[in-house]
Amino acid sequence: MNAAERRSQIKEILQNERTISVSALAGRFEVSESTVRRDLALISDSGAIRRTYGGAVMLDNLANELPLTLRERENIEAKNSIATIAASMISDGSTLILDTSSTVIAMVPMLRDFDGLTVITNGIKTSYLLNSYSRITTFCTGGRLREHNMSLVGSAACRRFEEINADLAFISCRGFSIEKGITEASDEEAEVKRAMINAAARVVLLCDASKFGMVLMNRVCPAARISAVVTDIRPEKKYTDYFGQKGIKLYYTKSSV
Repeated sequence: MNAAERRSQIKEILQNERTISVSALAGRFEVSESTVRRDLALISDSGAIRRTYGGAVMLDNLANELPLTLRERENIEAKNSIATIAASMISDGSTLILDTSSTVIAMVPMLRDFDGLTVITNGIKTSYLLNSYSRITTFCTGGRLREHNMSLVGSAACRRFEEINADLAFISCRGFSIEKGITEASDEEAEVKRAMINAAARVVLLCDASKFGMVLMNRVCPAARISAVVTDIRPEKKYTDYFGQKGIKLYYTKSSV
C-alpha cells in the first residue's frame, strides 16, 4: 500500500469512527507512529480533520470550511502546480467559468498571456484579480455575499450561469469519491457549482489528494460528469481505473509521497 492509499483509508476510518489515536492507526497499517503523524498532518491541511494530542478527530461538515485567506496559504506549491496544468488546457478566445476556490484562484496569474478570454465567476477576489488583465473580459454574478469565502451565492448567482454557454468550468471541491462524486460542505456553494457545471461543455476538477475519499453532505454532481481531474499525487488504483473507464483525463504532478 502506498502513502496516498493509506491516507485515503485513514480518512475512511475517521469518517466511520470520528476519532482515533496515532498508536491505533500505526497498528492497523503496520507503520511507525511518525509516519501516521505525517499522514495526519497532510490530511488536516484539507480542513477535514483536526489533529489532537495523540490522534485526530473528524470535523463536522460545516466546520471544515476555512476562510479563503487561510486556504490560500495552505499547500501553495501543490496548488500552483495544479493550476499550471489546468491553465495549459485553455485556448485563446475561450469562455471560462472559475469558482471561488483557492486552487482555482491560483490559475488567475497564468491567464494574463491569453488573448480574448471571457471569464464568468461568482468570486469577488477572482474578479478583482482578473480586472488587472486588459485582454480578459470578466463578468461577476450577482447574489448574496458569503464573506467567509468571498463568494456570491443564491438564485441570482445561479441564474447568471443558466444564461451562458462556457467552454470550460474550473472547479474545486471539499470532497470527491467515485460513489458520491463531488461533494461540498455548504448547500449554497453546491447549488452554484451545479449551475456552473450545467453551463459548461467540459468540467475540470482541481483538487489535491487529500480530497479523494472525502464525502460531505451536499452532492454537486456524479463523478462521471467530470471531463478531467488535476491533482498533486497519483490517486490510488480504483480512481485511475475509474477515470480510464469513463474517459476522464487524469493529470497529476507527482507519483506518490
